[in-house]
Amino acid sequence: MNLKALLLTGLLSVAAMGVVPSANAANVAIVGQYNRWNVEIPVFQAQGDTVSTFSSYSAIADLKAYDIIWDADYFGPSSSADSARVIDFVKSGRGFYGQVERPCCDSHDFWLQGIFRTLTGDNDIVFGFNGDSPSNAPSQFLTPDLSILVDPSDIRNTTFDSQAPGWMGGIDPARIFAKQEQTDWVIGAAWATTDLVDNAGRLVVVSDIDWLDSLTDSETQALINFRKFLLAGQPLPQGCGANPTLPGCQGGGQVPEPGSLALLGLGLAGLVAFRRRKA
Repeated sequence: MNLKALLLTGLLSVAAMGVVPSANAANVAIVGQYNRWNVEIPVFQAQGDTVSTFSSYSAIADLKAYDIIWDADYFGPSSSADSARVIDFVKSGRGFYGQVERPCCDSHDFWLQGIFRTLTGDNDIVFGFNGDSPSNAPSQFLTPDLSILVDPSDIRNTTFDSQAPGWMGGIDPARIFAKQEQTDWVIGAAWATTDLVDNAGRLVVVSDIDWLDSLTDSETQALINFRKFLLAGQPLPQGCGANPTLPGCQGGGQVPEPGSLALLGLGLAGLVAFRRRKA
């Protein structure tokens, strides 16, 4: 690319930064055994995604052929080799959704726990091993300083269905985005790229599979938000989750996707090169 073309790219990309594009169509791999994820597929496809389903991680030849791995209702035995592949997948800059559940699935919860501990560097994280919640009360989305509940739609302080979810503990409160109303049990947590030890990839975990059995309109929107976060989620400035009108919070979760940031870098490089050539 010559300097003139590089400069034009830069100017166009910088100008475009005021309008953040929606997430690009993605390749999504769903790993599950009991077909409880069928309601998810049309939601992904409506976003333009290509969805493939697998009965185990070993059935996926190359995890990096996908942008998102969705650990749906896969509660069978998983190996340390599978764990290493998932960790490598996230470290390559991709998004992983983990499904915690009880009382069926402590071995799978423990497997996920190891993955999340490794990627976050937080060895206090615990998934499962404390029975089911004693309540079938709904769960509530909170106001974390993460884009997961505001991009593309603001779903903070809304509720979603949970049926005796499993327990999660030891999670940094700043990463928690959902709790069960009556019990204060942690239901959902997420980590953006800058929250992970290698500054690559994104993680989401939810401790109840039942919310995906059937999707209300608001739960469908939550799934879309989770998808967007797994593709391009970012932290928000401190306090912006609870009060988006604070200085510096305008725009909420509308954060540039990696492709937009790459274009911006390319454009700035063009501007620098152009100035040097003129000098």
